Amino acid sequence: MELQRDLVILGESVERVYGYFANERLLVNRKYQRKLVWTVEEKKSFVDSILNGFPVPLILMAEVTHEEKRRFEIVDGMQRLNAIVAFIEGEFDFEGAYFDLNTMAESKLRLDEGLLIQKEPFLNRETCTKIASYTLPLSFYSFEGAGKIDEIFRRINSNGRYLSRQEIRQAGATAQFSQLVRDLSSSIRGDMSHTDKLLLNNMKEISITNRNLPYGINVDTIFWVSQGILRRENVRSSRDEEIVADILAYMALTPKPRSSSNVLDDYYGIGEDDTKSEDIEIAIKKIGSERLHTQFLAVFEELRNILSHSSKPFHKLISQEAESRLPRHFQVIFLALYELLVNKNMRPASRLYIVEKLDGIGRHISIGEGGGNWSAKNRQDNVNSISGILQSAFVPRDIDDPALNSWSVELENILMQSFTEQALYDFKVGLHRLDSTEAFDTEAALKILKTLTAMANHGPGNVGYVILGVADGEAHAKQHESFYKTKPIQFRKFFITGIDAEASKHNRGLDGYLQRISQILSTAPVNDTTKKQIARDMRMIQYFDKSLLILQAKANDEPSMFDGKFYERHGTNNVEIPVEQYGNLFKRFFR
Repeated sequence: MELQRDLVILGESVERVYGYFANERLLVNRKYQRKLVWTVEEKKSFVDSILNGFPVPLILMAEVTHEEKRRFEIVDGMQRLNAIVAFIEGEFDFEGAYFDLNTMAESKLRLDEGLLIQKEPFLNRETCTKIASYTLPLSFYSFEGAGKIDEIFRRINSNGRYLSRQEIRQAGATAQFSQLVRDLSSSIRGDMSHTDKLLLNNMKEISITNRNLPYGINVDTIFWVSQGILRRENVRSSRDEEIVADILAYMALTPKPRSSSNVLDDYYGIGEDDTKSEDIEIAIKKIGSERLHTQFLAVFEELRNILSHSSKPFHKLISQEAESRLPRHFQVIFLALYELLVNKNMRPASRLYIVEKLDGIGRHISIGEGGGNWSAKNRQDNVNSISGILQSAFVPRDIDDPALNSWSVELENILMQSFTEQALYDFKVGLHRLDSTEAFDTEAALKILKTLTAMANHGPGNVGYVILGVADGEAHAKQHESFYKTKPIQFRKFFITGIDAEASKHNRGLDGYLQRISQILSTAPVNDTTKKQIARDMRMIQYFDKSLLILQAKANDEPSMFDGKFYERHGTNNVEIPVEQYGNLFKRFFR
């Protein structure tokens, strides 16, 4: 492998590296840096190494251009960098005391600007200065192509000391199969991001943590852990992605494949059999990547709904078998539901009845003693057996459409993605004022359309969302609850109110609500192309017992105007683009 000979190895102080972070110069590529998973204990241990002056491993960066700015893409060392930043910003203490933000110019500036809060008690200045001046070993590369970054990442981690087998498989992989595994696994964990490339500043919002912190995802709430299918450390090592990959291969391939670690290597093109990676790519093309994605999430959502009717988590409901067998038991149950819901086009007659049938059903699953190698015949026999047992709890679907609705999971993913790309997401509780007038807020409706045009001006390939039925804060949710006497559903930091009560009270139901919005859209000061796109992609969805309206913004062939002006999103605000910047705006569309 030939590299451009722009290699710089040097030492940078913690203070200098924090400056890179504060100025948004540290970039994470989630093609190979999927999760922030260090526990608080591990972060404290790293800080302890710094305080003791111990040497730490080399941090590898690649100089890249991202969003027209030169940045440093973290190839190796994301967890270490995050640990340093998290400690400086007071996310955890060291021996009961916090970093003194007045120690460094950049942290003091952020403190003065109200971006950080000084927690007490804080460490003495001498200790803080020792941390700030500690020299981190950094290596900077300049690459000619992104593929070389992927190759470097694979090579430095190929001995498995830092990454699990699955993380090495996924590192830099760009085939349809690997992308589906990434996307679906993130959907289930809840750590989806709008794009693969994120600033390190935004990663903490989708980090997986072992503490009940005011950000990120508590590992105990992730489906795999809360249902007792995997342990915390299994999620950290991406065992969940191996399960998803195994299920996808079964869904896509005929005849049905066996399951083993070596077969997974083959699917990713790093094993001994090159034909398997070609076979699975062809199979995915035949079915359609988007269709497989939809079907997988639809089956998962149905399984999650079924489990919500049980008083027991999956591992206690299904089986008292050894913990090591639970991932395979999960696959059997999932694929049995896939056969019924998708291949046989059926729907549940009663979820409570399905729960009754699932109770103790593990005694009918015989995995065998194949060790890490699960035969195709054994897996298929188990799937057929369990689908036969469950079938009496299902009835034929009214319409012949196996591409089932999976919007509940996708809504949760949209909500999580808003943490890392605020400019492309906006949430409104509704369109009627929550005051004595109860008037329809035409100005707010037009502002939504202005927001959609501003989102569209983000550039080709981006999709923006405005969702009606989600409160923009707990106070607004309580106001809505008091006004309409309906309790919101909380998901993470979000409060889902729905628009049902508003539509029923003021618009004779959801159809009247949609008609009112369509009337506003038809007379809005936006061009016909934008109007048609918004109308075409407008969707009413159901989240438990709440109805929500999703409006989407997609870029056209050229920038979108609202009332004769161009706008763009700065965070959650719509900002008019001055005439002298029109050239830069149009470059986004015609580069």
